[in-house]
Amino acid sequence: MGSRVSGKTAFVTGAANGIGRSIAERLGEEGASIVIADVDVEAADETAAAFADEGIEAEAIECDVSDRESVREAVDATLDAFGSLDVLVNNAGISVGERFEDITPEEWQQVMDVNLTGIYNCSAEAVPAMAEQGDGRILNISSIAGLNLSYAGPASYTASKWGVIGLTKHMAWDLSDYGIRVNALCPGGTLTPLIEQLTSEEEREATRSKIPLDRMAKPRDHADAALFLVSDEASYVTGTTLTVDGGLSLSVRQEV
Repeated sequence: MGSRVSGKTAFVTGAANGIGRSIAERLGEEGASIVIADVDVEAADETAAAFADEGIEAEAIECDVSDRESVREAVDATLDAFGSLDVLVNNAGISVGERFEDITPEEWQQVMDVNLTGIYNCSAEAVPAMAEQGDGRILNISSIAGLNLSYAGPASYTASKWGVIGLTKHMAWDLSDYGIRVNALCPGGTLTPLIEQLTSEEEREATRSKIPLDRMAKPRDHADAALFLVSDEASYVTGTTLTVDGGLSLSVRQEV
């Protein structure tokens, strides 16, 4: 157990599984109290219990990032439980639909509501507490699809992840007056349990073959990068986009 974010309260959305869970765990290992904010409250409870077994202080709070009232209630519960909200990791995201011409208006809106408006909702509710403290760290999870496009996902996903980067930069500009730093993280292809379940070994090998570092990412790779960006070691870093993809985005064509 370390101390790089000791005494901080970290609110991590979509933290019950995958990259979000790994980020939450890594921050907890470094001394933060963790709020596992997830729409799947049963999975969030299970994750909180697993963290407790590791000696990490964690609380599961149901939160639908696309619903402003749900976010407000989750942030209020966080402040009641821990007295502060120091780190916000906007990780929750979805991908719905296929080719552009087949995306329905409902699918388009669903992706935007979670991937982009969700970041606005959570940040807008967290900022007043951070501004009052005179310190805050917000990390928005985009994707290498936000730097180019997703060959495996729909146009709505790509558009939302580009939007995350633009929003991050403008938030960093506006919120610097309050001592709040805002950055974005762009993960590449990652071996989460869900990806392993949904893809074949051949598909994963096709992605791996395009990565200069010769392997797909592990969730921990992104967690380590996230820890840096929300720690005091990055105290002079704001408005930046950190790509963690093993060099995959160097390729002219890529599979995300």
